[in-house]
Amino acid sequence: MVELLSPLHTVLVLLPALVANGSPVLLSYGGTPIDGGRKFLDGRPLLGAGKTWEGLGIGVLYGSIFAVFLASIMCSYTLLKGGIAAALGALLGDMFAAFIKRRIGLERGAPAPVLDQLDFYAGALISLYIVDIIVDPYVAAVFAPIVLTLHRLTNMAANRLKLKPVPW
Repeated sequence: MVELLSPLHTVLVLLPALVANGSPVLLSYGGTPIDGGRKFLDGRPLLGAGKTWEGLGIGVLYGSIFAVFLASIMCSYTLLKGGIAAALGALLGDMFAAFIKRRIGLERGAPAPVLDQLDFYAGALISLYIVDIIVDPYVAAVFAPIVLTLHRLTNMAANRLKLKPVPW
């Protein structure tokens, strides 16, 4: 059964995606690349060394823990299911953007405005759709520039704290 979320639940179900997206920078070491160092047909890395199994794991874990927290406060199975889906979708969206960036010749850490900020958000929205949760389209559209701004500010902070080598 497809469920259309209220504006409040739309925001709440997307919060675990933000947590998941920001969590991998907390790792203090590189990790094991998901692509195993493989190259695509164009000779460039499939994803690159920045997309690791450890980062994926910690992102999904922290995003899911946050989803459990929100779902328990709101007594909502939809927030649990949707939050976990959004957390995983956020990281898959980020990996897809890395794949695109490698295809257009951008190296790891090179800026790709808007793509860098909204890749995980698009992945979260798609993953929610896959699990039959439809977010309020107006809220999703209004939330996009907020997500873009939050992403930029948190990346600048992570850069200043030496958690990220670049501020985007």
